[in-house]
Amino acid sequence: MTNKIGTMLLGLAALALAAVPAGPAAQAGGPGGGTIPALIRVLDVGRPVHHNGLTIVPVYARKIADGTDYTTLEEAVKLKWVEITEVEGGRVPQAKISNLSKHVLFLMAGEILSGARQDRILAQDVLLNPGTRDLVVPVFCVEQGRWTPASMGFTSKANLGTASLRAKAVAQAPAAQSRIWEEVQAQNEKLDVAAGTGAYQAAFDKKENQEAIAAIERKMTEDLRLAEDTVGVVIGLGGRIVSADTFANPRLFKKQWPKILKASALSSLRDGKTGRIGQGEAADFLKGLAGKEFRRKAALDLGYELEASDATVLAKALVHKEAVIHFAAFPQEDGGKGFEAPEQRIPVIRDFVQRIR
Repeated sequence: MTNKIGTMLLGLAALALAAVPAGPAAQAGGPGGGTIPALIRVLDVGRPVHHNGLTIVPVYARKIADGTDYTTLEEAVKLKWVEITEVEGGRVPQAKISNLSKHVLFLMAGEILSGARQDRILAQDVLLNPGTRDLVVPVFCVEQGRWTPASMGFTSKANLGTASLRAKAVAQAPAAQSRIWEEVQAQNEKLDVAAGTGAYQAAFDKKENQEAIAAIERKMTEDLRLAEDTVGVVIGLGGRIVSADTFANPRLFKKQWPKILKASALSSLRDGKTGRIGQGEAADFLKGLAGKEFRRKAALDLGYELEASDATVLAKALVHKEAVIHFAAFPQEDGGKGFEAPEQRIPVIRDFVQRIR
């Protein structure tokens, strides 16, 4: 009986999705096709976990389109499978990446590249084909006061930009670099971080911050207890959603999760606001993404990208062989507050069906 009910609800979910308002690019046959709506259709939203003003809402997948065990930046650096360097002569908005392995590498937009002439934040997801050499990728500086080589190339300290920094980087707007410098400076000042070179990394290096972040990580890890089918999270700060990430499969999510949690913990130290987001609000946010107008564009190497941007949200997806490898969404600054939903697992689209009936 349970299986029959589940099948019936999934059928209703498909009908509900068709009722979501969508622009031409989000409709079947448009540049974005039905890729994002198909992804949202199989996602469930779990019970939120709160600590002070930080909320983490787990996202589960009922179906996995790509189970590939992708090699991440951290793994590739440790195995010496990747080489990341300045372009010839050094250019602030660009770096070069080479895949020295026989494996596909995944680098996530927002990851911090440390060293070389100055630390950078990666501005775009990259799925790197085995053997790809000297791929020029967009980056932004997160260490304004240095232009002297600290190393021959870039390495990683396993850090990710905060949601605010990531949103500014992936938008790649003309004024993005100055806004990123302003954001890093404001964060360091708020957290009383002495950074001679204005480095984002300095906030993680401060002892008091390390201890506070570690405490938040322990608390969230103990309370969250991620299920085996977890593929992403929605993050809230002070009662507002600041980001959502989903990955191709649970394995890839679990590899990237420590970075997301660490950056979110840092953000909560700076934000200092109370307030929570609820399960229903997270579900509504994800469901709303299914109706956005996504434009298709070339990826840096493997796959292609889908992008949607309007007054309410910026969302980007890296797609390979019709599977979404990584999907990230950031509400614009005027994002609203939601409500507290019942503390239970809510299927994203199924919840929508129940509301419109």
